[in-house]
Amino acid sequence: MVAGVLCASGQPDPEAIARANAGLSALGRPPLIDGDLCGETPETLAPLIPAALRPGLLELLHAIAGDEPIRRRLADAYAGLWHAPAAEAAEASTVTKSHAGSPVVRWLIGDLPRHQAGRGRKEDDMVDGNGPYREVQTAEAAPATRTPLRQRVERIRAEYLQVVEAVESVIIGKRDVIERVLTAMAARGHVLLVDVPGVGKTQLCKAIAAVIETRFGRIQFTPDLLPMDITGANVFDPRDKQFYFRPGPIFTHVLLADEINRATPKTQSALLEVMEERCVTVDGVTHQLEEPFQVLATMNPIDHQGTFELPAAQIDRFMVMLDIGYPSAEDEVSILDYHLGATSPLAALRPVISRAAFLEWRDTVTQIHVTPELKRTAVDYIHRLRRGADEGQTISPRATLAWVRASQSRAMLSGREFVTIEDLLHVAPDVLRHRLWTDAATVRERLRAVAVTGAR
Repeated sequence: MVAGVLCASGQPDPEAIARANAGLSALGRPPLIDGDLCGETPETLAPLIPAALRPGLLELLHAIAGDEPIRRRLADAYAGLWHAPAAEAAEASTVTKSHAGSPVVRWLIGDLPRHQAGRGRKEDDMVDGNGPYREVQTAEAAPATRTPLRQRVERIRAEYLQVVEAVESVIIGKRDVIERVLTAMAARGHVLLVDVPGVGKTQLCKAIAAVIETRFGRIQFTPDLLPMDITGANVFDPRDKQFYFRPGPIFTHVLLADEINRATPKTQSALLEVMEERCVTVDGVTHQLEEPFQVLATMNPIDHQGTFELPAAQIDRFMVMLDIGYPSAEDEVSILDYHLGATSPLAALRPVISRAAFLEWRDTVTQIHVTPELKRTAVDYIHRLRRGADEGQTISPRATLAWVRASQSRAMLSGREFVTIEDLLHVAPDVLRHRLWTDAATVRERLRAVAVTGAR
């Protein structure tokens, strides 16, 4: 928890780490080590903390957060998850004689800014009665407020959990995959699912389209497929003696590009414009697609027969690349129980949210705050990875944008209106693996190596 607050706005400096370790020592906890400096989210850690430790930890978290807004919001998030109002948690950080760790916490806070002088009451003497902060004025805690953005994020978080549960009734045992696909979709990103046939890629796409009340379209890619079979074409009507545009299957909301690498490169190129600009140009006329437009593509392993390698330009247009993997033995038994019935579970799915609600997800992602320090951290990681990239590996500025946008989406769907370093590192393997032509584990190792040697 302490590491998460320290790293919320970027890599902490040694002085901040030393001050945090002093506070942990006062609470009887071991100091931080290098491996701790990448924390999980509040939603993950908060339930794990015993109730007896929570008041002291809240005091420490608000002390080390100080006036830094992102750290402060993260500390307030823990207070909210423990059902302690942020204002009360902030008041708990005021030094009193009843707290054994109070002298250390006051040392952590340090002198108050001049503009706050005279606003608070005089502080009680420190425990020994001779402390140097006897006359220091403390700032009054501002009442916690729930901004319109905060209220919207909380509502979206509740809708997101409902969508995940509905899809999980069809795609059993793959909650993590469902969450990662929805994270990319909320960030307006296209998803590339790479795995062997039969693990549920098509079912996943259909289920997501069904629960968010959007039109679903499918294109089965084959070697004889033509570009006009995807985009549509102008067709001559002999009665009117005029050409009319007949839209292709790409004019939908959620498009399943099934086995995309079985088509020739010429056919694959028909997707380049529509994936980037959400429009199609046929015979010099541009046709705009209705929002939302998402491509969920499935791809067979490249060593399978009858496949073509995707061009780099198209690979780069996919925000994330995921694999589903085989289910566990217990989950596969559940799959048999669900799918051996008279009707498919997919047929029973009903919309959980409206299309307008999903569009609000996408609009809200852009409002999630990213500090300048986190932006710089992401760029430094990318530049270091580019210098160590092998031939054929490309990490474009589009990839940097996709990385940060996916981090914003994850923060929003986790119930936060700000991004932390953990969000960046969590989505990095999905965003970067297909651009580095490697697997998720290798991406994590390379990011860890960059962090150890320095991102600059």
